[in-house]
Amino acid sequence: MSFTQWISDPSIELQDLTLVMKSRSYASGRRIYTFRIEQQKFWLKFHEPNIHKGLEQAFQRELEFYQENEKIHSNLLLPYQVVQFDQNTAFQSIVDQGQGLILLDVEPFFTDISQLKSLEAIQQKIITALDSLNELHQLGWIHGDLKPDHFRQMDNACKFIDFEQSFKRQSPISEMNATPHYMAPELFHGQSKSVQSDLYAFGIILYEWMAQTKLRANSYRDWAVLHCQQLEIQFPKQLNYFLPLLQGLTQKHREYRLKNVSEAKNMLNNINLS
Repeated sequence: MSFTQWISDPSIELQDLTLVMKSRSYASGRRIYTFRIEQQKFWLKFHEPNIHKGLEQAFQRELEFYQENEKIHSNLLLPYQVVQFDQNTAFQSIVDQGQGLILLDVEPFFTDISQLKSLEAIQQKIITALDSLNELHQLGWIHGDLKPDHFRQMDNACKFIDFEQSFKRQSPISEMNATPHYMAPELFHGQSKSVQSDLYAFGIILYEWMAQTKLRANSYRDWAVLHCQQLEIQFPKQLNYFLPLLQGLTQKHREYRLKNVSEAKNMLNNINLS
């Protein structure tokens, strides 16, 4: 049964409906479930009204992103559906009003790097992710909250999820919400998000994936000190071919950082892997 068939079927039953989220987010009104339909797994995401205004607005931004960009879902986005709960009986047991987002659940994009058998395969993996990020930027959007979980693999392509902090480049959002783990140094100083802050986050994601490590900090202040002062990219020797790319993506000062995805791809394509 296709996505569009079951979503409009009033007799459909959700299998293995499971709430999957942290208690803090739940208390703030966010709801994320997983469920199955004929062996396919899906996410359901919505927000309870009048509990946390900021998170409610962020979810509405994500819905607006999907509705505005419905023509690009085959290239950049996972199969999805924005649903009106009062018109869909499948979800009546958990919610009966408002809107929700349903996404097909697929595997993460950045899996164990040891599964890739060559430097060329690693290079191609990065190019695939950069192509998707470039498409998003070329459409005029900043993702604003890149992290490993937001990269997904489908049909040998890289797909993005979670657009709550996304905005059009000419219309930045005023609030400064991001994950400190992946925040560019200038964001800690109150500057606005940009193509280059997306690139910085992407650089940190690549670094952790390739070095098979995780950056650690105990507080927002500690993350600020790490990103603004202490970060040093150190790679396994066999991956040093990619070190210039990572250094270009994670420059602390924005004026020295790679300016766009095209610059990153050019640097990557010019690496001599022999």
